[in-house]
Amino acid sequence: MRQPFIQALLQRRIFKFCVVGASSTVIDKGVFWVLMTAFPFFPWWLSQSISFAFGVTNGFFWNRLWTFKSDAHTPMKQQYPKFVASNAIGLALNLLITKGFLILFTGHAQHNAVSDKTIILIASLCAVPLVVIWNFTASRLWTFAPPKSSGGPPQPPIAPDAAPLASPQQATKSR
Repeated sequence: MRQPFIQALLQRRIFKFCVVGASSTVIDKGVFWVLMTAFPFFPWWLSQSISFAFGVTNGFFWNRLWTFKSDAHTPMKQQYPKFVASNAIGLALNLLITKGFLILFTGHAQHNAVSDKTIILIASLCAVPLVVIWNFTASRLWTFAPPKSSGGPPQPPIAPDAAPLASPQQATKSR
């Protein structure tokens, strides 16, 4: 019974994560395209790194508020550095995988934003599905994970207006 519930919850979360990721990708790749067009003398990887910051910030806020709904249990100032760190690893993976696709598509190792702009963008988009796996796992298990309890077994939540239950000793004394 519990397994289907967890599976359904995980599927909803990954769907939300992908929706947020799609919006972050549009922002990231849009800024990337603008930078490669406006500043063709920038190396492609520098434009990608700058645009990454815009996409990551969008992703952090939407994942915090909507996907993982974690704003209640951990302060933003603790989560944002974790999100940036895990996504920086994602950026490194993206850059390496993009470079691999560029070599695969073109057969050579050197590329510049002036002559190879479209193929660089396509290679960068090809890297996205692989990096999503890393980013979702890191977000779910580290960045937005609920805080660990202090060693005891998990306690069921108490309704705000419910009175705490009396211990057996207290119950017998009150009789």
